[in-house]
Amino acid sequence: MERFEELQALWQSQAAAPGPSVGDLMRDLRSHSRKHQTIYIVKAVAVAVLTAIMLFEVRESAVAVAGGLLLISGAALILSVDWRANRALARLEFTAPASSFAGEAIRMLRRLERPRRVQYLALLFGPVAGLNLMEVAMLDGVNWQWRVAAHLGFSLLAVGGGLGGFQVRARRYERETRPLLRRLETFQGE
Repeated sequence: MERFEELQALWQSQAAAPGPSVGDLMRDLRSHSRKHQTIYIVKAVAVAVLTAIMLFEVRESAVAVAGGLLLISGAALILSVDWRANRALARLEFTAPASSFAGEAIRMLRRLERPRRVQYLALLFGPVAGLNLMEVAMLDGVNWQWRVAAHLGFSLLAVGGGLGGFQVRARRYERETRPLLRRLETFQGE
């Protein structure tokens, strides 16, 4: 019994093993989420302003207005699908036990890594179709060769912009999200 009390006293006097700070990890996860929410707000404002300018320029044509509405609804749908995934990350249960919190955060961060390209490309065709409708109204008096070239050019530009956005997103994920993911995985492993 004496030996047990000696071991108990020794154990109680030991300093805790250093480990990753849960507070720092949660603060970084919240900061990551807030940054991405700000990015979505900027994107939404940019889409709304550009569409308002385009609609103002072609307000006399019902076809162009319909194209503008299709353009903004498609862009809003793309942004909302992506925004919802990031919003779920911001609404994690921060009072949950550390291991389940880390596991859920890891799962959500991994889902953000590879968005479903087929879904996004399908959604991208709404803005492309809207842009083409607007072009039909704006290029009404132009010969057909220039109209075809304009439609192809703007369509390829929009799709290329979407694909370029995937590349930018992948780089940002590697730079901003991957380190946080590694920290969470290390925390979960301990």
